[in-house]
Amino acid sequence: MTSHITSGHTRARFISAAIIAVGLAAGSMLTASVATAAPAPGVPEVTAGLDYVALGDSYSAGLGLAPATGLPVPQCGQSAVDFPHRLATAYGLSLTDVSCSGATTDDVSVTSQYAGVGPQITALSADTDIVTVTIGGNDLGFQQIAASCLAAGPDGPLVFANPPAQNCVSLYNAQVDLLAAKIATQVAPDLAITYAAIAAAAPNAEVFVVGYPGLFPDTIPEGGCFTDAFSTPNSFPFTTIDTAYLRSTEQKLDAAIQASAANAGFTYVPTFAGSAGHSACAAAGTPYINGVTLSETGAEAASLHPNPLGETFLTDSVSLAFDAAFPAVVPTVAPTTDPVASGPATIAPKPALANTGLDAGPLVGGLALALLLVGGGFAVRVRRTAASR
Repeated sequence: MTSHITSGHTRARFISAAIIAVGLAAGSMLTASVATAAPAPGVPEVTAGLDYVALGDSYSAGLGLAPATGLPVPQCGQSAVDFPHRLATAYGLSLTDVSCSGATTDDVSVTSQYAGVGPQITALSADTDIVTVTIGGNDLGFQQIAASCLAAGPDGPLVFANPPAQNCVSLYNAQVDLLAAKIATQVAPDLAITYAAIAAAAPNAEVFVVGYPGLFPDTIPEGGCFTDAFSTPNSFPFTTIDTAYLRSTEQKLDAAIQASAANAGFTYVPTFAGSAGHSACAAAGTPYINGVTLSETGAEAASLHPNPLGETFLTDSVSLAFDAAFPAVVPTVAPTTDPVASGPATIAPKPALANTGLDAGPLVGGLALALLLVGGGFAVRVRRTAASR
């Protein structure tokens, strides 16, 4: 009898201890849930902490905007206020920015642009959640093309052309459009290869391909656009005929980028049409793009690149795509009912617990049940002890 009572007493203590452990575990879950740190004010919970890698050329790197990050190397001209950095702050992302001025598609996927710096996709992995990339302009050689088109007047001639030429149309589109052909036969295939490499290196990421904003106006204002680069900083030294041709070339490049992004299954972020009216020719205070400023060695690097207003435009453009890809979860609140006017009050919805996917009801109920069972176990043990006496 004694051993039976002792055995029953031991089992009762074991069951009680187990129930208490379950209750404590549930309490710990509740405590841990409440203690989970919330995102910073204004940061969407759905994106906070995601791994974000920024790839691309000077239009991703924010060339010319201070302060510089010095990354991946100082020669890249990467800015701490480029659109990737702004997005990372706004969305609470963990940013790795490897964008670098002068980068081509090969520098993204294959080659080392500078000693000690591997291809940009080495920053990608299966853990990467978000990728942005702006690339293709240097494959076409657009900056060099624009530099060759600097003119002495609105009708020419070109300043640096050798042999002399009146305008760039006579150089690049005399019998066949050489730039359009290069986009179709070289740039577009290179984009396809690079996008495939990005998809393979970051198989779980949402990839956003950011297009180039318009550098040249869609319509020439009545007073013209031309200003002399040799006497005026932030100038627009392009002939009227070249202005239309270069914008048309930009449009073809933009279309090739968009088509390649769609074929890769990536999200394309348009910026070309949205920047119309804000080219380097626009009225003071409205351009998104720097004009041309000459130095002793030629055009300054930031010429025909986004200014602070343009960087804000790029940030806003990508933000729209982010918001569509990562919609915020808005909790549904059940309507309340006036208990006097329409009978029994509606049962209030159970409060949600942050960041767990669980609600308070089961946990609180579990704790109550645990305490109930603990009490029951204790009562059984007391009754058995009394019976043994």
